[in-house]
Formats: sequence, structure tokens, C-alpha cells
Amino acid sequence: MVNKISFSRLGLLYVCLFLFLMIALFKMFGRQVEKTPLQVAEQESMRVLFIGNSYTYFNDLPWLTQQLAESAKETRTLETQMVVVGGATLKNHWKRGEALKVLKAKNWDYVVLQEQSTLPITNPQEMYKYASLFDAEIKRVNSQTVFYLTWARQNQPETQQILTDSYTNIAKQLNAKVAPVGIVWQKVQEANQKLNLYSSDGSHPNPIGSYVAACVFYTTFYGNSPVGLSRRIYTTNSSNPQETNRIELESLSETDAKIIQNMVESIVSK
Repeated sequence: MVNKISFSRLGLLYVCLFLFLMIALFKMFGRQVEKTPLQVAEQESMRVLFIGNSYTYFNDLPWLTQQLAESAKETRTLETQMVVVGGATLKNHWKRGEALKVLKAKNWDYVVLQEQSTLPITNPQEMYKYASLFDAEIKRVNSQTVFYLTWARQNQPETQQILTDSYTNIAKQLNAKVAPVGIVWQKVQEANQKLNLYSSDGSHPNPIGSYVAACVFYTTFYGNSPVGLSRRIYTTNSSNPQETNRIELESLSETDAKIIQNMVESIVSK
């Protein structure tokens, strides 16, 4: 009788132990399942929409920025799209409506707004009006506005401060980010006057100018230094660029690359 009771208790003990182990394994498995979406989210692309004109599409600035993120081996790859029209103002984009459609079609981490190159100087109030309208829509889709602070024309360097003030003022009003490309351009040229950033028209960027802008955007988006990243500048006609069809536009010297990258790190970190 005593042996039967002992075996029964022992059997009950084994059953309880088995159930305990099964529950523990279930909880561990459940926790792993719960982590999976987070792990996937961490590996998702960073999505950025650029709204602007030729200062954005010259030398395919969004793709140049993607190249830098690839060079940095960022865990979140950069995915970009642009809505651009030559000479367009933010008012033009607002009236056309395409930018708003694209804005609402995906989840964007950042939306870059680039005003026509001289409007912040000649009519900042119009810029502020349409920048504010876009910013409200950007916030409505839980994204963040980044203002593309552009550079002065080559023969009008004194206008850089007006451009800087116009962009920084509206950014403060809207609690938005600023990508201070024009400020970096000015400082790079002061550091090395032989390093030309303009195309022949004295307005648009040459490949090196676009590289400067890409470094600024990379650091603005990721918060990381561009120092040590690739100094080779490519372009491509493909909508899905591969290593095999990239065309090299420029290969910066190590010295020039360091000047640009260090200047970006110093200015954007402020």
C-alpha cells in the first residue's frame, strides 16, 4: 500500500514537472514570437520623400545619399523617392497635388521640402505659407519635415545669410529639422577656394556640390558622421541601380573628401 502511494505521488510529481516545463517553453516561444515584429521593424528601410526641383534632381541627390548610407553599412537601408519639377516652388507643388498624393501613399520617416532657389530671398512669406501647409500634412501622416537649406548663387554669395535665416526661421516655427547644405557649401569654399561646387551656370550643383548635399542629408537622417565614407560619386540611368551599371562622375581626393566630411560633421552636429 505504501509503495503504491509512493509511485502515485512520484507519477504526479513527474506530471507536474512536465506541465511546468511545457508552460515555460510556451512562454519562451511566445516571447520570441513577440520579438519578431520588432526585429523586422529595426531592419526596415528608412523612407525619405524629397519634394523640390532641379537642385534635388541634379546628379540624383536622393540616390547619392543612398550610396553614402550603403557605404556606411547602415542596418536601416535608405529608400528614397522624389517629386520634382524644374524651377518649381512649394506653391507649385501644392497646387499640382502630386506631392500630396505621394506623401499619403506610403509611410515616410522624413519629407524633405526644397523651395525654389531665390524665393526665400524675394518672397519668404509665400515660402512660409506653403511650407506650413505641407508641414501640417506631413505631421498628419506621422512623418517629420526636413528643410533643404540651399546655397547662394555663385555671383551672389552675400545672399546666403538671407537664405539661412529664411529656412531656419520657418523650421523653428514648425519644429522641423534643417539640412544646412548652403551653410556647409559656404564653409567648404572658404576652406578650399579651388574646390568648385557649382556647374557652369553658377547656380546648379556639379557632382561635388551634390556630394556635399548628400553628406549633409546622410548625417541629418542618421545622426552619424560622414567621415570616412565613400568619396566616389556615381550616377545611373536605372530605376533599380546595381553595381554593374553605375557611372562614376567624380572621385574626390582624400584631402578634399576630408574637408567636406569634417565640415559636415562640425556644422550638422550643431
